[in-house]
Amino acid sequence: MMTIAKWWSLPVVVALLLPQSFDSKTERTPLERLQAKIDVVSVPNLTPSELAGLYTNPSEELSKRVPRMGSEKLFVFPDRSYIFTIVSDIPPDTISDKGTWSLNRDTLELQSDKDVKWKSKHVERQHLVVRRRGHNDELFLVGIGWHISYFEENAKNDPEFQFLLDSLKREKAIAAEETGPLRKRLMKEKWQPKFYRSDSTPD
Repeated sequence: MMTIAKWWSLPVVVALLLPQSFDSKTERTPLERLQAKIDVVSVPNLTPSELAGLYTNPSEELSKRVPRMGSEKLFVFPDRSYIFTIVSDIPPDTISDKGTWSLNRDTLELQSDKDVKWKSKHVERQHLVVRRRGHNDELFLVGIGWHISYFEENAKNDPEFQFLLDSLKREKAIAAEETGPLRKRLMKEKWQPKFYRSDSTPD
């Protein structure tokens, strides 16, 4: 009887393991999810100076196709700090988030400073760094959380247009010598934490 029990235990174990193995093979990466809709490639292992820049939505390219209805700007500084600003009616042009960033191959990760005591729904914590194939001088950041999902759902007739809607495009580089003066100006003009409450998620 013990021999029979051991003989039947092997296929049971295999059957239990197979679904897990199958699921792990079919789960697509964020890059693969993008590539299913648009021809982009990842841009991994950039140095801080190579990644640094002003990333905006809408980009200048997108603004040629649709009118501006506000904007989001992510200043990625070469000293591994960042500032994220929002231009809208409520709140006005303010710093919605600031902190430090790190790069894990092709994924930009953002960590808020301790004095940012609110959570902005505009700020995704992880962004995929990509470019469109054949455009070697451009960089895009695509939020891995809800931005990619929204892109997948809406990239039907015009995936390139939807890609521009759901990404931040680098409009200019930021050099090391620009970092201090630019950050000081942004903090002076746009750091207004009174517009945010620690128990709210600003629009």
